[in-house]
Amino acid sequence: MSEWLRLYSPALLLCALTAFRLADHRSWARDPARRAVFVIVAALAASMTVNTPWVYDIVWRLTGVPNLARLLSHLFMLAVAWSIRTVVLHVSPPLGGPRRRMWWAVAWPGIVVFGMCLAFALSDTPVNSVRFAVQYGGTPGVLEYWLIFLCYLVPVLCHVTWFALLEARQSENWAVRVGLRLIAAGAALTVIYHLHKAAYFACRRFSLPYPDELRAPLDILLTPMAAFAVLLGLALPSWWPARLRWLRDFCLYLRLRPLWRALYQANPDIALMAPAPFLVELFTFRDLDLRLYRRFVEIRDGRIALESYLDPSVADAASREGARSGLRGQRLEAFAEAAMLDAAIAARARGQPPAGAAGTAAVPGSADEEEAEAAGGS
Repeated sequence: MSEWLRLYSPALLLCALTAFRLADHRSWARDPARRAVFVIVAALAASMTVNTPWVYDIVWRLTGVPNLARLLSHLFMLAVAWSIRTVVLHVSPPLGGPRRRMWWAVAWPGIVVFGMCLAFALSDTPVNSVRFAVQYGGTPGVLEYWLIFLCYLVPVLCHVTWFALLEARQSENWAVRVGLRLIAAGAALTVIYHLHKAAYFACRRFSLPYPDELRAPLDILLTPMAAFAVLLGLALPSWWPARLRWLRDFCLYLRLRPLWRALYQANPDIALMAPAPFLVELFTFRDLDLRLYRRFVEIRDGRIALESYLDPSVADAASREGARSGLRGQRLEAFAEAAMLDAAIAARARGQPPAGAAGTAAVPGSADEEEAEAAGGS
């Protein structure tokens, strides 16, 4: 089971992420950088999928070309590198201008793809084997094929690593800094993996020893670690701020629950729906914006329903007590407001408006208080 998860779970996760991004295509279809991010995700998914044993065998049976899946996997990796370079150029255009950039961006990978296809066709690899490196590591043409592949991959990813680290030092947004450093780490791990494979092929070709205790962990760990780092780095700057805001709103929604329940118990008419159990609210995540807005409105309505029971003298006494305790600013206003509301709820339960109730007491720090002050000064 663990071997199955190692072989198939990265590809399945990437395919699911690709499908999710494709369903949301309207959000990125018009943006070149976001399109490039989608190509990175989709090409990574395709590269890992064709390398799984089941798909690797299907490609051979459909085409009759042994190990064609290996070539396709590497071509998809070139698409990943090209797309990462596109994202980099979108941030920092080269000095040569757009025409030179377009010519070289097409010619360089095109030459590499032609060379890879030629070397693959000339290599003698008649047996379809998902363990291609072990089966054909010493075969003439395989090392040359790999070196041609690296002629594009390594320079591009080295440039991406350098540029991402440089931009991370200059960015003031911590999510962008962390995201760029993760992209740099993923690109560096990818370079290390492919240089390791080049060294392995060279050792096999010239009958030199290559330690198995080094080859096995590098083969198993580097590729998924690199893919995870790049994907997380691409997602973090846009994903994290929205999730942080959602988490902050969710915590606020739960913190308002005791006040809302107290006002609801004093006057159930303020709520559109009866209170749900706490565990239900704790595990209900959808429509948070609407539920938080409704909670604000219902708290406001509950306060308005208690206006005839609000006693400003209670707020004044609470303000003095809070000031002696070291409270200042909004914390002091909230303390006084809470004491006045608590007294108003108790007075309503007794059915006795306090003698000092003013009928209308403004919410501290709200527009009501500002209007009251303006009216008093006119």
